[in-house]
Amino acid sequence: MNESNNHFPSASWSHHLKKCRQEAGLSQRQLSRKCGVPQRTIAEYENVVKPRHLSIYRVEKILWALGYELEALWINREC
Repeated sequence: MNESNNHFPSASWSHHLKKCRQEAGLSQRQLSRKCGVPQRTIAEYENVVKPRHLSIYRVEKILWALGYELEALWINREC
């Protein structure tokens, strides 16, 4: 499957991603190093002002690095 074809809308996800990172006590740079996703991408994902699409694979890598499963965003929406 092509990564660019697997996206989900992000309007409220960005808030939850940022909250999870902050609760883990990590800076964007530290998280970037831990999950292998560029810091710029993490910043863009956390600061979405208008709806856009995020790569589900990158979001999953970020969540795994924070100790969460992707399903946590659908089940509880709380980190």
